[in-house]
Order: sequence, then C-alpha cells, then structure tokens
Amino acid sequence: MNAIARTRLFILRYLAAPLLALPLAVASAAAADLTLDPRLLPGGEGDLPALRQELERLSAGRRTPELAAAAPGTGVRLPGLDALESPEFLTTTDLLALEPLTSASRVLLLGPAEALEAAGEALAGQARLRGIALVPLAVAPSRYPSAADLQGADGALVLALPGLDGDAQHRLFDRLAEAGVPSVALTDARQVERGALLSSPGALDPDAWRRRLALRLDDVAAGRPPEPLDARPGLGRSWLNLETAARLDWSPSFALLGEARLVGEAAAPEAAPLALSQAVALALSASPALAAARQGVEVEAFDRDLAASRYRPSLYLEATGRMIDETRARAALGQEPERLVSGGAVLEQLLFSEPALAAIAVAGSLDRARRAELEVESLDLALAVSREFLDLLRLDASREVLEADLELARAQRDQAVRGETAGAVGRGEVARFEAELTQARERLEQAVADRERLAIALNRRLGRAPAAPLAPVEPELDGPEWLGGDDQFLAVLDSPASLADWQGRLVTAALRDSAELEAIGELRQAAHRELTSRRRAFWLPEVGLEARYTSELSRAGEGERAPWESSNPVVQAGVGALEGAGVGLPDTGRDQWSVGVSARLPLYAGGRRSIERDRSAARLEQVALEDAEARLGLEARLRAASVELAAAWRRIVLRDEAREHAEEALALAEEAWREGALSQVALLDARTSARQAGLAAAEGRWQALQALVHLQRALGITPGPMAAEARERLLADAGGALGEGHTTGEGR
Repeated sequence: MNAIARTRLFILRYLAAPLLALPLAVASAAAADLTLDPRLLPGGEGDLPALRQELERLSAGRRTPELAAAAPGTGVRLPGLDALESPEFLTTTDLLALEPLTSASRVLLLGPAEALEAAGEALAGQARLRGIALVPLAVAPSRYPSAADLQGADGALVLALPGLDGDAQHRLFDRLAEAGVPSVALTDARQVERGALLSSPGALDPDAWRRRLALRLDDVAAGRPPEPLDARPGLGRSWLNLETAARLDWSPSFALLGEARLVGEAAAPEAAPLALSQAVALALSASPALAAARQGVEVEAFDRDLAASRYRPSLYLEATGRMIDETRARAALGQEPERLVSGGAVLEQLLFSEPALAAIAVAGSLDRARRAELEVESLDLALAVSREFLDLLRLDASREVLEADLELARAQRDQAVRGETAGAVGRGEVARFEAELTQARERLEQAVADRERLAIALNRRLGRAPAAPLAPVEPELDGPEWLGGDDQFLAVLDSPASLADWQGRLVTAALRDSAELEAIGELRQAAHRELTSRRRAFWLPEVGLEARYTSELSRAGEGERAPWESSNPVVQAGVGALEGAGVGLPDTGRDQWSVGVSARLPLYAGGRRSIERDRSAARLEQVALEDAEARLGLEARLRAASVELAAAWRRIVLRDEAREHAEEALALAEEAWREGALSQVALLDARTSARQAGLAAAEGRWQALQALVHLQRALGITPGPMAAEARERLLADAGGALGEGHTTGEGR
C-alpha cells in the first residue's frame, strides 16, 4: 500500500464516521425541544440518558421536553456555564498539594484540546509556587499519550473527558499506570472507577450536577429565565482506587484512607487463595515451633537408649606404669621389678540392677508421653490456626459492615449540612453527625488494624514472612464437611435431651481417646515404676561380671629377673638339677587373666535413698492429681464447646432476621427524620441498632465454626472441614438416638 492510499484510509477511518454522524445529529437536534453541548457534561453523551430522567422527574405530569446532543459550541446557553471547568472551579482546591503530587517536579495536564489552555492558565500559579513544570497534553479518541510524553512525568492532572467512552478511558489510565504515572481526576470522580488513582476533593458531584442542569433546562423549556450556575456542587472528599495504588506501588496515608471513598481492592498477586484445611496443613508442616518440638522429641528419645546401654557389655583397655625402690625390687626375686609397664583388656557386664531396669522402663514411658504431648501440641497449633483464620474472616465481614456504616454516617452528615444550609436544622445536629462520623471512622480503622495484627500472628504460625499477604477463603457453612444439613446433627439440635445424650457419648469417647490423658497416663506409669525402684533399692544388690587380661610390656632395673634366671653357667646348672628333681621355679614376666562376679549392696548413703523414695511418692501423687484435673477440664471444655456449637448454630438464623428488621427500621427512621417527624437521637439509635445487628449477623456464622473447631480439638480431631469418618466420630452415633424416642428436626 502506497503513502497516498494510507492517507486516504486514515481520513476515512477518523473523519468519515463523524461526518456521517453530523447530519444525523442535526436531524435529531431539529426534532428536539432542547439541545445541549455534550462537552458540558463530565461523561459526555453517556450522561444524556440520566439527564433526560431528571427532566422527566421534574415534569411531574407535564410533557417532558425532548433533549438531544448539540454540535460543539451550540445548544442551550445557561448563565454561568460557558465551559465545564471554569478557572474558579479548578482553583477551589490546591490540587498540586494532593498526596501523590507533593514531591512532583513535572506534571502532565491531560484533557480535551479545547479545554487545555484555560485550565493551564488557571493552574499555572499553583505550579509556579511549588516549582512544578506543568505540561499540557491533549487527549482524544485518536490521540493517547505516547511513551515519550510520559517519560519523566511525576504525575498527571486529568480534566473531564466527555469525548472518551468508558473503555477508552480505561485504556488511557492503564497506559498511565504502566508508565508509573499517578493520575488525579480533577472534575469527573468516576474516572477513578476506570483506573485513575485519585480524584480531587472538589470534583463534581455527578448526581447533583445533573439535577442542577435539569432544573435550568426545565426553566428554559417552560419559558422561564434560568438561574445562573454560579456554584459547582462538589463531592467534598476524594475517591481512591486501591488497585491502581497497588499497581503503582504507592501507599496512601491513613488520613487519606479514612477520608476517601475507596474503590476496588488492593491487588496482591502473591496472595493466593488459602482455605482453612490448607492453612492447617501448612502450619503442621512448616511451623518453626512445631518443628522444634519434633526435634526435641527426637533428641530426648536418646534417653531411652542411654538407659538401655547399662545392660550392654563394656570393654576397655588399660595401661599401668609403676616404679618402686630397688631394695624391695631386689627382695621380690623378679616378681616386682623396679620399673614395670603393663597393659590389659577389661570386659564388664551388668547382670542385675534394679535402678537400671527402672531407668529403662521410665525412659520408655517418658518417650511415649513426649510423643503424645507432641500430638497434643500439633492439635493445639491446628486449633490456634483455625481460630485465627476464622477471626480473619470475621474481621473481614465486620469491616464490610463498618464500611457501610461509615458511608451511611457520611451521608447523614452531608444531609444535615445541606439542611443547615437551607435553615432546616441547627448547628447542634450537624455537630452530632460529625461526631458520629468520626466514631465510625475510628471503628473501621480499629477493625483494619486488628485484621493486620492478626494476619501477622497467623503468618508466624504458618512459618511465612510476617508481612506476607493473606487471602482466606470463606468456608461453606451449609456443606456437609461443616455439619450443614447433616441429619445426625439436626437430631442433636432437636431437644435438650438429645443434646445431653450426645454430650455424654462425646465425653466417653474423649476420655477414651484423648492424647492429653494418654500422655499423663504414661507419666503416671513412669512415676509408679520409679517409686517401686526406690523402694527395692534398700534390699536388692547390684550384680556384675568382670573379665580381665593383663600383659607386661616392659620391665627394667633391680629385680628385672629372678636369681635363678641368671645367665651364669653355674646357676643354670643348679636350676637344671632342681628341675630334674621335680622342683619347678616360676618364670617372671608372664601374662595374667581373671574372671569374677561381684554383688554390691550399699548399707547407708547419707539418707539419700529415703529422700529419693519419698520424692517419687510425692511425684506419683502429683501426677494422679494432674490426671484428675485433666479429665475434669477435658469434659468441661467438651461440654461447653458442644453447647456453644448448638447455640451458635441456632443464632445464625435469628441474627439474620434481627439484621433485616434493624435495617428496615433504620430505613423508616431515615425517611421520618428527613420529613421532620423523628428526632435526631432516635435516628442515631436506629443506626446504632442496625450496625450492631449487622456485626452480630456477620459474626454469627464464625462463632458457630469457632465452637466446632474447639469441639474437634477436644475430641482429638484435626480442626477443619471433616470427611465422613470424622463426622461420624464427632457426632458419636447421634443418628442412633433417632429410634430411641427422640424426634428429628425435620419431624417437628
């Protein structure tokens, strides 16, 4: 394709559609009663349907005037409305003092070409005072900022874009976010919903703006002179897009978060959805505390091997060096030389020892107790993770209620301010609403802070970085894994008798299978065996075997040899004669060996054995008391958790009903207050009741799940969603009671 063809295609693409639409617009305008330049509406032609609805509402039975879009620069002329963004409107707020622009040095001014010059002149003074270079940049359906335009920009001020539809504005703000340029919507706060970061606190209130335009247009249609548009209705607070803030890696201040209307949720790409069962599994596999406990059990398991090692043989080598005086060595006739070095091997074997046998038995019991305690610690960790996981969900639900309450408090405050301006209410009512708004913000900020603190604690239990994002998945309370719709559980809830019968079976199962009681039982067995050993120590000896072999390595000095071992021929002749006569003379330097059995029974050891016996008896009594306390505590916890589960399950429906009634009462109270038929105190009481009912309803389902995980823990079941086998164990054959005179929940 040559250059001329490409040029023609460009002209047809970008100019043909507007040229073809112009005759249609002229024809439509000719058939209408009123025509309005769409550039006077923040949303352009997209706002015309809502404006027509306002005109229809004002008609009140009269014929509604037809409204159509006019060509640029034509249409109805309203006093005070030559341009959507007047200089006075733009300078109402110190725009360049907004948070994302406080340290900016180069700021883009984006908007339609026809509005840029006047807006740039209005904002030039603020830019000079702050040393900011303000760069106007026209935006149109066929003109977007390029990468070169955005390079080096610290922020962007965006005027209303009536010529761009929603998708086009999405693309514009996506381009700004990808380039890392924070954008501030000056006029149309709805741009924040399309991807802008922040809106000016003085941005137009779109609903109020349409109402004011509709009033003037209705006057024009009726032939009355319209009132001038000398004031622009503003929102009074900023809108903030949390998703865009996350994309820009920008953290707004707490003051802005508390005052602004929040749009979207902060994007957290690292926060994968986390179910309760996954959280529990992650904690049991990755928790540093539990890993340290497991390693501690493995370390202490060597005590059992150490105790058993006493019954294994001991083999060791020994060497002896000795030196005596020469006179004694000479008199010893070669049996004890003056200098002697000998070596040997010794084998020792314990044959019987009551303390050693007791130590083996005690070490085995303690090892089993520590392993049972490790199971208890694992269940405690799973319970803590489940409890904090459900608390996170409860705080999320509470935050939604508190956000709605904050929005309602703002709406009531704004309504009171408008009433004060009209002289309908006094300053006292406005002040009271301001106080209520401040308290609502405080409650919401506290809920957010509690949620962050709890997320840090939960991450620590999961072995994750404290600041790692968490996205808990809400459990399905109606599912069978949470007892939802289970016939056996409905039978339990049927009557106090069925609940008491279920509790009795639960207590029996818990006392039989409890890991805590198993650990205490092992400790009790160890204490009993230790006491038995201390009592036997008074009359049972310790028996052992010793085998020894010794060899002389060297001898020297006087007495090295016996006199008859002399090399003198005369001495050897006499020795030979004696040996011939049958007289044997011993040789020096021979090896020695010996085998012996020993028994040892201490008679008195300073009273230590009596003290150890009494201490073991006291320890056994202590463990017995701990066992009794643990049984009572386990039964009490189990019964309390089962009662709370049944009550919380019933409360869910009741709290939902109470919330609906409270919301209905609040709506009626608001309507009565607007009409002057209800006092402010009654309205605030209705709002307080609605908020409390909403929080109670939001917490009801999580209270039921909290009670369920506590009940699972008491029974030794890993807290979380349950398979059929775990449900059968939890319900303790509750369905078997259906045929014993109990009615089901369905049969009532």
